[in-house]
Amino acid sequence: MKLHILRGCLFIMIFLAGISLHAQNNYAINGKVESSEDHEPLIGANISVVNTSLGASTDENGNFSLIKLPAGSYDLQVTYIGYSTKNITVHVPLQDARLQISLSREVLTGPVVTVVATQARDRISPVTFSAMTKSELEARYSIEEIPEIISELPSTTFYSDAGNNLGYNYLSIRGFDQRRVSVLINGIPQNDPEDHDVYWVDFPDFTSNVQSIQVQRGAGSAFYGPAAIGGSINIITNYFSTERELKAFAGTGDFNTKKYSLSYNSGLLQDKFVFFTRASKTTSDGYRNGTWVEFWSYFLGGAYYTKNSSLRLHAFGGPVKDGFGYYGIPKAYNEDNELRRSNWFRPEEQEKFSQPHFEAIHEWRLTPTVTLNNSLFYVRGNGYFDYDGSWGTPEYFRLTSDYGYDGIDTIPADVLIRAYVDNNQIGWLPNFTLKHKSGELVAGGEFRVHRSLHWGRLQNSSSLPDEVVGSGARRYYEYNGAKNIASFYLHETYRLSDKLIAVGDLQFTHKKYRLYNEKFLGNEFSVPHNFINPRFGLNYNATTSTNFYTNISRTSREPRLKNYYDAAEASYPEEWGPVKPQFAQNPNGSYDFDDPLVHPEKLTNFELGTGFRNQAIRAFANMYYMDFQDEIIKSGQVDRFGQPVTGNAEHTTHKGIELSAEVQMLPRLSIAGNVLLSQNKLDKYTVYEYDENYNLVERNFSGNQIAGFPNTLGTIRLTYAWMQAYISLMAKYVGRQYTDNSQSEELSVEPYHVLNLHARFQLKQIGLNGLVLQAKVNNLLNKKYLSYGEGDQFWPAATRNVFVSLQYEY
Repeated sequence: MKLHILRGCLFIMIFLAGISLHAQNNYAINGKVESSEDHEPLIGANISVVNTSLGASTDENGNFSLIKLPAGSYDLQVTYIGYSTKNITVHVPLQDARLQISLSREVLTGPVVTVVATQARDRISPVTFSAMTKSELEARYSIEEIPEIISELPSTTFYSDAGNNLGYNYLSIRGFDQRRVSVLINGIPQNDPEDHDVYWVDFPDFTSNVQSIQVQRGAGSAFYGPAAIGGSINIITNYFSTERELKAFAGTGDFNTKKYSLSYNSGLLQDKFVFFTRASKTTSDGYRNGTWVEFWSYFLGGAYYTKNSSLRLHAFGGPVKDGFGYYGIPKAYNEDNELRRSNWFRPEEQEKFSQPHFEAIHEWRLTPTVTLNNSLFYVRGNGYFDYDGSWGTPEYFRLTSDYGYDGIDTIPADVLIRAYVDNNQIGWLPNFTLKHKSGELVAGGEFRVHRSLHWGRLQNSSSLPDEVVGSGARRYYEYNGAKNIASFYLHETYRLSDKLIAVGDLQFTHKKYRLYNEKFLGNEFSVPHNFINPRFGLNYNATTSTNFYTNISRTSREPRLKNYYDAAEASYPEEWGPVKPQFAQNPNGSYDFDDPLVHPEKLTNFELGTGFRNQAIRAFANMYYMDFQDEIIKSGQVDRFGQPVTGNAEHTTHKGIELSAEVQMLPRLSIAGNVLLSQNKLDKYTVYEYDENYNLVERNFSGNQIAGFPNTLGTIRLTYAWMQAYISLMAKYVGRQYTDNSQSEELSVEPYHVLNLHARFQLKQIGLNGLVLQAKVNNLLNKKYLSYGEGDQFWPAATRNVFVSLQYEY
């Protein structure tokens, strides 16, 4: 039934698009966009009509056309990466307008080459991608975290532990979870080097400082950083404004949710300097019981500009404290208003963590055609989880006579475990760009060093001896982790003809894990990986509005460090199913650390797509086929911290069709939508599991659907924008997701659809200059639905909830 509704909505969208096309008058704005320095055409420049979704992009000659416009005045905004933005008012009488637009190189736009090198360009890059601009983010953002913001883009979904989308949020692209999605901020990798995850909880209110977000699906075009299996997310922070700005924000909503923020931009000082600062605080009780959050957030930035260079310094992060919700509920609880909010964590179970980021981004134009970019960064993350330990035994905590402890026979019900982590990562990302008459060549590298310390101890208990509890207690596990990364790449964009562009990439990367200083068992190993990742694609611009593209990519990704050995759980008693290093064993019982049992996953990705765009319609369609060897998939189980347990599947395939369109039906009314139809299969996959008697049993899942991959996704957004008002209604449909690989409907998340409403009003129309009022209603129809599941655990989404905010801009 829900799928029929989605199809009906898509039919209406197409029907209305047809009506809108016939309703347009035959006036046009034509023009050319070029560089003011050398008068070369700027290919792929964006021309948009302000406060509408009307727009166009320049072709290979720099030309563009906005057609079928009614007579009147139009405010145009012309943008191109690396050049200053130009705003133009055009009066369209009863004859066509022809424009000649020149843009100047502008260092104030930020880390230009880094952005170009990691981001796809329309009608140039042969990759499948979508993007959100600064104006779209400003219109829709109030308190949402990035996974929620981008979840309306094609093939993208998200869920949160707490249910109300604050705290721990998780996204997926084409069904691939965020461990397998490469995330870059200003071109700097954000995935944790050891476990590949992205902890969005450590980026509270970060969207306040985002200029644009581009999501590439499939292997993508990012040629360094974590391997892009499901896709890549390229986030660019705000370009510092040349004007002085002050902004204050206050918002409140359901579940005692509150957010306060203050930011200041200095404007350009002495024609060379600019400074920016923002601080904010977000609190909420959460939808599920005990899933409270208390987040501080900051972003500090400064820049120094000369004629041919720029230096930008960023520091951002924020201490976070939150209650846990990483265990789900039984599926049967979903329909009960109280039970679906259940959460079995105690109030004292909480997290405290801080992860500041420091960036230095330098661009130097050596000549008009040669640019050198360097990015240096340092990330320090440290903090702890305090969580229940009553399930443990003296053997697990190493409190037996073997370790010098006698008389401890049981573990009290009130015991707390403290799991501590201290991460340090430093990196250098150089690249060199050479523009030539047929395109451009980018050569660069990636050099990163990561070190970590992990330990656990008993933190609180009413009846255990003092020497085994608290700050002076012995740690029952402790080890160090390390990862070194070095890669080199070449990226060439070559114009074969006026219409045909070839893009080729070649990357060599070396990654080496190390685990050492394990406190009790003394396991120590290093695992090196060397990968060569080639990509090749073609883009054919058939007309000024239509293009076709295809690409083939080969990508490899190493397992997580925990896939080799979960040293934090190595004290598991034998009867629980021992946790051992995943390496072959020698005849004497020792481990051969040169022969790991878990293997890197290897992907061959094929993409074929087309795009059509004019001032009223932007439509895209593509097909993909992803062939995996040793894909690392979910098993339907979670570890001690609610993270999915994974392992290799010998052979799997993913294939699908993605459709997206945006239609300007009327000058102030637009509709946008996207659909994913996919198939995700285990072609060859057998596992061995322990039965109730701890005997190994073979289970063959070959032919089943892969856990966690919905075969159908769909989104529709209807937007009305008039003068200073913005009202938008968004509907999302997510198909069935199996929670393990048995393909049992009992172990699956039922298909669901959800409707959200967002409104934004600039109050200057009633004399309140600088004030902006926003309101958002999530789950407008008050549906009770489950958004995610692992095995027999399911995570509920919040029922209808509202957030209202007021912002002052000066």
